[in-house]
Amino acid sequence: MEKNKTSTAKSQITLTRKMVFATMSLLLFVGVCEFSFKAIGFDFSKLGQDLNATPIFYRIPTEPFGSAFYKRPGNQVWTGKVITAQMQRIGYDSKWFPEEEAHTLKYDADGFRNPDGLQAWTIAMIGDSFTELGNLKQDQLVSSRLSTLLDTPVKNLGVSHTGLLNQTEYLREYGISPETEEVIWVFFEGNDIQDYVMETDRVSAIQTGNAEHIDLLKTHQSQNSLVKAIYRKFFAKSRMEIYGPAVNAILDDGSTQFKIDYAPPGREQIFLHLQRYEAGIDKLQNLCEQHKLNLTCVYMPCKRRAFSGYRYTVDPSAPKYLKQKWVPSDLPDWMREVCNDKGIRFVDVTADLQKLNQTELLSHNLAFDTHLTADGAEVVAQMLARALRPDTP
Repeated sequence: MEKNKTSTAKSQITLTRKMVFATMSLLLFVGVCEFSFKAIGFDFSKLGQDLNATPIFYRIPTEPFGSAFYKRPGNQVWTGKVITAQMQRIGYDSKWFPEEEAHTLKYDADGFRNPDGLQAWTIAMIGDSFTELGNLKQDQLVSSRLSTLLDTPVKNLGVSHTGLLNQTEYLREYGISPETEEVIWVFFEGNDIQDYVMETDRVSAIQTGNAEHIDLLKTHQSQNSLVKAIYRKFFAKSRMEIYGPAVNAILDDGSTQFKIDYAPPGREQIFLHLQRYEAGIDKLQNLCEQHKLNLTCVYMPCKRRAFSGYRYTVDPSAPKYLKQKWVPSDLPDWMREVCNDKGIRFVDVTADLQKLNQTELLSHNLAFDTHLTADGAEVVAQMLARALRPDTP
């Protein structure tokens, strides 16, 4: 019996030694790999591959200009199916991919979507992704259609992920030619106020030295840590978790699934933010007055407002703010009042987009993407043409 105890104890010691040895070997292996990957500069983030796969439309502006602002790098070209490529990159099931044609998107020397050889223009358009519309072909853009309808050159200065502060600087730096007479500012109710607040905070941080004004691509730090890569693989949120499902709502008749995002608040909910935003409007208006430019504000509704004539049910798994019943807020009324007080022409395209949706949901993309379709862009262009020249057919 004593012999059996001794044998069992030796077996346990041997097993413990094996476990310790295996653990030490694994740690040594990981350590060698960690050192090796850092030594060769291997980038687990695969920035280059990921950037090439990402349509330009969905990228943030990375090139610094002016004192504290950012734009897209110039002379970029991307070919493919824009929405499909982004959905593939995130990892959505192919059943949600739209019927989409591949096309080539070109950006001019300054990083904007304009036709080759544009030297002078009578109209400049500023705004975010709803002005850039990098999911559409060049001849389908609001700016392109407006140019055709009015038979006059229109310059598109729209860039995704920007707010009014950055957009005003685009106009100052790139948008005013000797022939320019009109400025169209597209206000998107979904996130423009939030983006403006973030921009003012960032500019303040740069001006006070608390943040650097640097090229975000050229200064990218490679992620060459194996341990960090493993952690992110198993514990960090995936792209699917960040972006959410491809669709999160369905018409009450069960006929159509689509995705809604944004729940624009009313003036009482964001009163202090609106005061800050009005200062940004004043800055834009002052720039236009200095150059004797007529300013028009286009109120661009989010998909939720454009589809508000339909009865639909939001998925139980959707974020809480989307599941709560939303009554179209009075944000358009606030913007109309501000523009009227300042003498800015105001064009709310909501009613015409809703009219487009009376028989089918045609104004915005349904699955995943929340931007205008070619049909929606055409309606906006026609409204603008009539606002600028009432005799436009």
